[in-house]
Amino acid sequence: MLLLQVGRGSEFRSAAKKMGYSDIKSMNTVKGDGTKAEDKPPAKIIIPENGTLSFEGFVEVYQEELTQGKFWGIAHDLHRLNEPLPNVGLFNARYDRMYFSQVLQPSAVLDTTSSTACPNSVEPSDHLPVAASFVRK
Repeated sequence: MLLLQVGRGSEFRSAAKKMGYSDIKSMNTVKGDGTKAEDKPPAKIIIPENGTLSFEGFVEVYQEELTQGKFWGIAHDLHRLNEPLPNVGLFNARYDRMYFSQVLQPSAVLDTTSSTACPNSVEPSDHLPVAASFVRK
């Protein structure tokens, strides 16, 4: 039997809202006299008894995750359901940029790459460090 932890993650919160859960904390942030209420820790999310998630709502939840760049969450969910994404090889691209000018010139650049998928035993994150030192000319 597959046991999964329910109740955490942005996709769970988004799905819970689509099923009728409302965040009481966000609704009660102002007191009757107009002053701000004290922040309380978030309450446990309880989905209403008649709460259902339509197929369209399910797709919307994961489209929101993709829009936010949270591909790993979807890959993790599929993996936990024994439906891993196919391995199409190592992703090799750069998103980070550092800019310089005629006055500010790079003197040293650390451009980290990995020949295996990250995270791994050497790189604990899927974000590799990029660093540079600059000198003023």
